[in-house]
Amino acid sequence: MLPQLIAAWLAEDGSGAIALRRTPRADLEVLGGAHPGPRQAQVALTLLRAAMTSGATLSAYADDALLPEDVLRTLGWRRAGQYAEWRGALPTQDATVPAGVRLLSLADVPDLTVRRQAQATYADRLGHTLVSAADLIPDAHGSDDTVGHVAVDASGQGVGICRAWLDGDTLTVGSPGVHPALRHTTLRHALLRATGDAARERGARGLIMQAWGDTPAETQADAGLGLTAVEVTPIHLSR
Repeated sequence: MLPQLIAAWLAEDGSGAIALRRTPRADLEVLGGAHPGPRQAQVALTLLRAAMTSGATLSAYADDALLPEDVLRTLGWRRAGQYAEWRGALPTQDATVPAGVRLLSLADVPDLTVRRQAQATYADRLGHTLVSAADLIPDAHGSDDTVGHVAVDASGQGVGICRAWLDGDTLTVGSPGVHPALRHTTLRHALLRATGDAARERGARGLIMQAWGDTPAETQADAGLGLTAVEVTPIHLSR
């Protein structure tokens, strides 16, 4: 991850530090912040103002432990998305796979080009990081490719992905990535359903879904699956 860091600032008294990280989008993500305490807001403001001199659009998670939302609003930043952790039972609702698209187990798709295409469906979503070779290898980051799924179109291009981690009877996934041209379809929930079905065969019953940068419509659709958002962290943009 270090090559993605392009600049950093440290408070003189060690009460905080931030760095900027490249993202797949035009913005740079703010990492770090100011330690809690009576001077947190002032330190955070000073560090963020320094970072804003870069001239780039910046994104940051509004986290009270590091970058309180009030501080970001004071600087004129606006809420543009969120991170949410959803929990509930494995979904059972039917979801149609769009015509010309196939869902395959990730274990059956060793082609790194297809995996990269599928992983790149997150590229325009707020809060996501750049794809590296470590994200493409089988069972990347401890995931289970026999449970996770990828969507491919008629030309064989990867147009969707749902990575999966199994821990006892709990399935953890990232919110499925879907190519922009297919986001009006039910492919997102079809990927989630296929991954959930594979996990159910392995004894899973519960679901944890971590979602970054989802649209309001996607958030509403997830709530319609009977899932509950147990944690929500706003993401703000500097402009």
